[in-house]
Amino acid sequence: MAKEKIPEISDERLEELCEKIKPVVDNSRRHDKVQLWYIKAVDPRDMSFLWDPKPTKRARGLRKYKEIVTLHSYGAPVLFKPSIAEVLSQIPEKDIDNVAAFETEHLGFSEGSNYHTAVTILYTRNKRKK
Repeated sequence: MAKEKIPEISDERLEELCEKIKPVVDNSRRHDKVQLWYIKAVDPRDMSFLWDPKPTKRARGLRKYKEIVTLHSYGAPVLFKPSIAEVLSQIPEKDIDNVAAFETEHLGFSEGSNYHTAVTILYTRNKRKK
């Protein structure tokens, strides 16, 4: 991974993806089962969505779609600060139309320690029964 880098994303594409793909947090530490919540919007480029996330509404009707490994820059190695832009820029294009939300958990450092790595869980919407 040492030669890998975080893909760039234009402001227009970021705005488009932010409208349809939202970060969620799992509040299961406080409950017996997984409970995903949407969080209050933050600057998608300059703020970590995991620093003091403010749950706003229960994320219902989602199911796990797949997991991807994402890279995240840092100002200091001890601070994991994933941005929404970093995550959205790394979702494979072939999966974009299936993704409605994501959750990100710290894994460690990339080879060479250029980035933090994370597992990002992508969620899709449950299909409605006819």
